[in-house]
Amino acid sequence: MSQPPTRSSTAKPAPVHAATKGAWTTLREPQQKTTSTITATGPTPVYYNASTKTFYPSTPIRSITPLYTPIALQDPVTVTKPRTLLVVLDLNGTLFYRAKNNKRNVTPRPHLQAFLDFIFEHCKVMVWSSAQPHSVDAMLSCGFGDRVPKLDRVWTRKDFRLSEHDYNKKVLTIKDLEFIWDAIKAEKASTLVKGSVTAAAAVAVPPPLKGSVDDKKKAPEEEDEAEVFDQTNTVLIDDSFDKVQLQPYNGVQLLDFDEDLARAGTDCELLKVRRYLETLIYQKNVSAYMRVHPFDSNAPLHEDDVEVAKKNNDTKNAVEADEMANLASRLEKSSI
Repeated sequence: MSQPPTRSSTAKPAPVHAATKGAWTTLREPQQKTTSTITATGPTPVYYNASTKTFYPSTPIRSITPLYTPIALQDPVTVTKPRTLLVVLDLNGTLFYRAKNNKRNVTPRPHLQAFLDFIFEHCKVMVWSSAQPHSVDAMLSCGFGDRVPKLDRVWTRKDFRLSEHDYNKKVLTIKDLEFIWDAIKAEKASTLVKGSVTAAAAVAVPPPLKGSVDDKKKAPEEEDEAEVFDQTNTVLIDDSFDKVQLQPYNGVQLLDFDEDLARAGTDCELLKVRRYLETLIYQKNVSAYMRVHPFDSNAPLHEDDVEVAKKNNDTKNAVEADEMANLASRLEKSSI
């Protein structure tokens, strides 16, 4: 994969895809602060995105954490041993398309299975979707199969800490990765406390004989040791840059997998993301690398993926040809 020229050390705004460029405001809260979505001066709704009729959340959007930018401004460093990344997956518009007139009609993005095989082998994987729990379950059952139990966690709309008013309204939902990092830290701390209690209780128990099975077991702190995740090893994959605006250099923004792409069946976005992740697992600080080399949907396919994409297209064309032949046969029989 060819690398873009290195940027200057001055932080620049994270890239916005051409399809959404200019559609979103840069305001972090409404110009007219009110308790509703109607301005104080008239009946005009306060939209964050007027084109999609997405409202501002009632809770103000916080600023980027002061320590985030200096860490992202570090020079990218390639390591020799692959690191375990935490990959946070969006669902609708990223991995699936849900028909607007029939939410049960879910279309997986092309090359989804190969993509999932890769990330489950090399990364810790979780899902965070702004959809409600029942919708998340429907999408997972459609494309994840027996991988669902392997997910580190599944977060839904309930995990955005929205007010009751916002939960049931089409508001901007921001995926604050600090929520995830804090949750993992809390779980690790809880595990360490439990391990300490277990160790204290075991003091009165005679040590096992040397060479016994118990003697070969790992210590609780080794067995339960969890990775520390932060901006250096976390990647959020989403079709909306606005969802990741609080950690802009940890976001991989894909083309929105919409109805047109779902119908075409020739999308190769996940092939490109997989190649990008293959590079990221060898980065000491992914936010530094992603600042300098952001994911580019317009980049050409890797030469090894061209044949994969061609086979997928050939298979799709063959299936469509069979469907058309069957339809023609049925029409012919019905006219006799």
